[in-house]
This record gives sequence, C-alpha cells and structure tokens, in this order.
Amino acid sequence: MNLKALLRKLEVDQHGEQINVEGQFINRDTIPQPKSKRNYGPWSFVGIWMVTGSFNIGGYTTGSSLISLGLNVWQSMLVVIIGHIINGFTCVGTGWPGGKYHIGYPILQRAAWGTRGADFVIALRIVLTFTWIAIQLWWGSQVVKTFIGAIWPSFYNLTTPLASGTMVVSDFVAFILYAVICAPVVWFRPQKYHLFFAVSSVAMVICVFSMLGWAVGTAGGPGALVHDTSALAGVDPAKGSDLGYAFVFGISSMLGGLSVHLLHQSDYTRLARKPGDQVFSQLVIVPLGTILNSLIGIIVTSCAAQLYPSEGLLWEPFYLFQVVQSDSGNSGRTRCAVAFASLAFICGQLGLTVCGNTFSGGIDLAGLFPRYFTIRRGAYLTLCMGFVMQPWSLLNGASKFLTVISAFSTFLAPMIAILIADFFILRHRRLSLLHLFTNSPKSIYWSFHGFNIRTFGCWLAGVIPFLPGFASNVEKSGLTGAIRLYKLGFIVGFAIGFITYILVNLIWPPPSPDLEDDEDYFGTFDNAQTEYVERQQVGTDEEKEEKEDAGEKGSSASVHVLGA
Repeated sequence: MNLKALLRKLEVDQHGEQINVEGQFINRDTIPQPKSKRNYGPWSFVGIWMVTGSFNIGGYTTGSSLISLGLNVWQSMLVVIIGHIINGFTCVGTGWPGGKYHIGYPILQRAAWGTRGADFVIALRIVLTFTWIAIQLWWGSQVVKTFIGAIWPSFYNLTTPLASGTMVVSDFVAFILYAVICAPVVWFRPQKYHLFFAVSSVAMVICVFSMLGWAVGTAGGPGALVHDTSALAGVDPAKGSDLGYAFVFGISSMLGGLSVHLLHQSDYTRLARKPGDQVFSQLVIVPLGTILNSLIGIIVTSCAAQLYPSEGLLWEPFYLFQVVQSDSGNSGRTRCAVAFASLAFICGQLGLTVCGNTFSGGIDLAGLFPRYFTIRRGAYLTLCMGFVMQPWSLLNGASKFLTVISAFSTFLAPMIAILIADFFILRHRRLSLLHLFTNSPKSIYWSFHGFNIRTFGCWLAGVIPFLPGFASNVEKSGLTGAIRLYKLGFIVGFAIGFITYILVNLIWPPPSPDLEDDEDYFGTFDNAQTEYVERQQVGTDEEKEEKEDAGEKGSSASVHVLGA
C-alpha cells in the first residue's frame, strides 16, 4: 500500500455532501453542533468546571507559588480572590461565542485571524496541550501511586531509579496504570460525561473539606504557616513597592496559568442547550470553587507544617498522603483514609486530564487536519504524547523546557484579548458560520490570502515588549527590569492586545465585520434560538439590502461551501 492509498484510508467521514472541494474545513466534529448533540444545561457546566476549573491538584497547590513571592497567607488569598473574579468574567467572554453559535476554538479563531491564519493559533495551543497532558498524567499517576501504596505499602519499596534518577519503578508503574485508566474514558464523547463529572465533583468537594477538618482538628488551629509565613516558606516578606509588585505579579501569574483554560471555553460552551447556560458556572462556581480549594490547600499545608515539621511544606496532596501514612506506622485506619482520598483525587484528575487536555487536543487536531482527525483520534494522539513528552524529566529534571513552556502565557494573553475584542467590540456578537467555513476570497474572514494581517500585528504588539525579559528569565541573565516587566506579561500583554486591536480596526476596518447568516445553513439552531439570534441583530432592512447589493450576503459563498 503506497502513501497516497494509506492517507485515503485514514480519511474520516465528512459532513455529508456539505463540504468544499478541497475538503479542508468540515467534518462531523468541527461543524456547528446541532440541537440533538447539545445536552449541557447550567448544572452540567457546574459539574464539568468544578473539576476542570476548581477542585483539582493545580487549584489545591495555587498558594505555593504565591507564598514563594513573599506574600503571607492572607495576602495570597486576596490575590486568589481578585484573580479568580477576573478569571470568571474572562471565561464568560471567551465562552460566549461558543454558546451562541455552537462552534469550538479552532473555528472561532478564523473570525479574527483569517481562515488560514487560525492554523497558527491552533498549532500553538496543540503544543501547549501536548505539554500539559504530560504534566497532568504525571500528577494523576502520583495519586494512583498513593492509592496503591495505601492498599499495599510494600509498593513504595519499588525504588530502583529509572530515567537518570528522575523517577523510580513505582512511579513508572503508576504512570502506566493511570494512562490505562484514562484510555477508555477518552473514547466517550463529551456529551456522555455528565454522570462522571457529577460524581467526580462531589467526591473532590467531600475529600478536600474532609482534609480541612482533619488538618485543623489535628493541629488545633490553622497551623504554623498562617502564623509565620516567611520563616516556614524560607522567603523574606514583601514590603513597600516590592509588596505591590508581588501582588500584581501574583494576579498576572495566576491568570497566565489559567490561559489555556480560558481559551478552551468554547470547546464546551458549544454544547450548551441555549446561549447563557454556561454563565452561572463560569461567573460563580469556578471562581468560588477555586478560591475555596486554594484556601483549603494553604490551611492544610500550614497544619501539615506544624504536624510534620521535618518534612517541609507539603503542598502536593500526594506527598502529604505518603507522609501521613508513613507517620501512622501504616495503620489500617490511616491507609483506608488515604485510599479514599487518593481515589477522589484520581477521579478529579481524570476529569481534568481527559476533558481539559485530551479533548482539547482532539478538537484542535480535528480543526487543523479535519480530513484525517476526528476529536476521538486527536484525543488518543494527545494521550500518547503524554509518554513522548516524558513528564518525569520535565518535572524532576533540570530542563529549561518547562521554564519556556510556563512563559507561554505571555504569548496567549494578547490572543485572549483579541478574541474578546473581536467578538464583542468589532463584530457586535455576530458571526457568519457560512463564511467561517469558506476557504476562499469569497469569505469575509479571508483578508490577505486567508491571513488577517491586522491581527498578527496586534498580537506581536502585545508580545514583543516582553521578549527580552523572557530570554533573560530563561538564561538567568541580569536584565532585572526586563524580567520584572515580563513577569507582568499577562495583564500588560492583554491590555496592549485589546487596545491595539480595537484601534487598528477602527483605522483599517475589515469588510462587513458584523455580517450574520441569512439562514441556518448547518441546521444548528432550533426555532427558539433562531428567534434569540434574530432579536440581537441590529440594523434596518435598508442596511441589509445594501449589504446584499454589495454582494456581502454570502449566497455565492454557499455554493463554494455547500456544493460538492
């Protein structure tokens, strides 16, 4: 079998006859979701984002990075509160287009970046997803390790070093087992996740609050870290202007850490039964849940520092579980508690790994290569990349790669700003689905050979000021001022990208920025939502006639997209 025949065999089913000649833009997983596939109501979103956005290992350990800046516990919590309130509003902004038009991130990006230029931002997110899946797999494997160790304590004796000492045999066995656990969950479509996320979110909430009760009750209070943060954390307390900088840097770094989460909102809001079903969870549940989880993580770690002073600060729950079990002499009661707590974290981490990483990678690959990838195929490839990226080396070795990847929020901040400014300011919350799927100059999103030069310029304006600091931070050079500016990159980069994009498009406006389809070409909307969309259209009949006379209505483009 030659290569051409193999590629032909790998092609996925397309969207019936509704496909352009090149077959580049449509398959069944990338089209706007029809009503039959949209089964997420307000409480479904609560379940999914309680796990992926709030109650997970990353949220639990948020305080560690903030306290390392010289902030005390209460200052850190104030940063968490402010940061996640901002995060909630930003989630609403990035997720609203998906909820209204039922399209995911790859398709949505074509409006601002061009029908071909969107491939750049899709590829960028794929790189990040391949890295994050590795990290999430590793964290998940560590709670699998504590679960097995609670049942068979001798499992911890498998300490033969592997991979140049970056892990031991028990780590590798747990990693393989966790990946095997993930594999069948990846098979299911996101429409089937409701029960799993409901169970996972309830299990995680019960677990972390139980940990809080145990820690405070055993330590007799909130713990040593609350009373003397700087001594236990090993950092001098921030004062004066340094305190103000640390405060703003903390907010910026927290938002930067959530930047990938902010970008994939439409991947799930596209499954909303009606526009707005996702807002309650984004605006209330995710910020509140993350604030509570972060506070619990800080207090439990503070209590653990008092109970186990020789162990340092046990921020990661899996390290805490091992210490608690060992200190108890492997008592049956403690092992049972550790097993149940580990199982809850496995469920929570499984939701984050599959929903927040493999699914996002799948939808990006389906958007970038729709001829060969469905979401399911892309999700399994993303899962496999968790092995290729070797997370044991990334997290436990001396590689600069993780430093580089962690700086990617500087590149994502202007992208998030452009997405929000484009949809809400430039296009007045209107998109043409027909033109988003048209790969020719007939599309209003075509711009220059499929690339929107305005957007690339605005993105660069939001990135270039931070490149000297980025390079200095990686190489540990002495450009202190550049590094301090770079560390505020998310907030400042977002502001530059947002303002620049609005100004550039005022000076150099794109054609028909607020054009909307004259009919439901993809069978996306039911009657109720069609009426909802029509009510939000602004413009007189005369304006619509002028657009039609100018050839902007899109009927000619429909031949390109819908004609075989």
